[in-house]
Amino acid sequence: MYQRYSTADVPRNHEFGFWREVISNAYFHLQLNFRDTSTFCGTLESWDLGLVSLSRLHCNALQYQRLRQHCQVKAPELLVTVPQRSAVEFTQMGRNTQCSPGQFLLEHSDEPYEFSHAEHNDMWVLKLPDAALKARVGNTDRFCAQHFDTTTGMGKLFSDYLQLITKHCDTGQSPEALSLMGMQLVELLGLTLKEAPSVLQSSLSVVRAAHLARIEAYVRRHLADDSLDPESIASENSISLRYLHDLFKDTGQTVAQWVRDLRLQTAYEQLTRACATQSIAQVAYACGFSDQTQFSHAFKRRYGASPREVLRGSTSAAEF
Repeated sequence: MYQRYSTADVPRNHEFGFWREVISNAYFHLQLNFRDTSTFCGTLESWDLGLVSLSRLHCNALQYQRLRQHCQVKAPELLVTVPQRSAVEFTQMGRNTQCSPGQFLLEHSDEPYEFSHAEHNDMWVLKLPDAALKARVGNTDRFCAQHFDTTTGMGKLFSDYLQLITKHCDTGQSPEALSLMGMQLVELLGLTLKEAPSVLQSSLSVVRAAHLARIEAYVRRHLADDSLDPESIASENSISLRYLHDLFKDTGQTVAQWVRDLRLQTAYEQLTRACATQSIAQVAYACGFSDQTQFSHAFKRRYGASPREVLRGSTSAAEF
């Protein structure tokens, strides 16, 4: 679904309150501080891509603040901002960075931050669940307040695809196709972050990163195996159990926690784009859950909705 909002469509002197509401609805609650309090111009376009949303902002100089009282959220989200016209300043978790055109940065919804641009800007913003990216790259905190290149390699592919998608969203695409495009963006984002030189140098060696990539690929191929455990993962990847646990110290999770989170996130993604012939049981078994009751309880604790509610929101597929 496409939506467009513009301050040109509201009466004079109402644009400030209007823009606050637009930003809050599109992303999450933020405090806005306008550089020019006499006039403001802004336009926001947004596209719904299933689990993720994509938007483009054109607006005057502005400061956004995520305050501590705004950060008590059950399901943390991320914003990925790709400035096109002028640089932005960003501070979160005690770190500060400047992100210029040709770069992007991540903002976490569950930690306070300040985000500002001193000039008129044009920005692409991708909004996604933290859990979706976490299932692909591990602890996302390590990517906070860093800028990542969009002019070469996977970063350029991510940026190009992000902008290309909007040209095809309004051509009669089905909800399933839009959801798939959204998840492809998440996959490209994950690959971009994994390959960023700053990440490899600051938190993981190239060798350790390669081990984790191989382990992730193996686990994804064997998610349906309910006996998948750290011992079998280590053995099949020709590393010791001790080294496997050591690798996961860098992700902020244990191996077992990571596998369980990956299973839940994969099940959630499959349910949101389930075809008419899939049932909840089929999705659960395909993700390695043999106990349906435990799966449903764990799923609802994580996402605040039952598997049946998520499935009903996307399709009329058969259930158990």
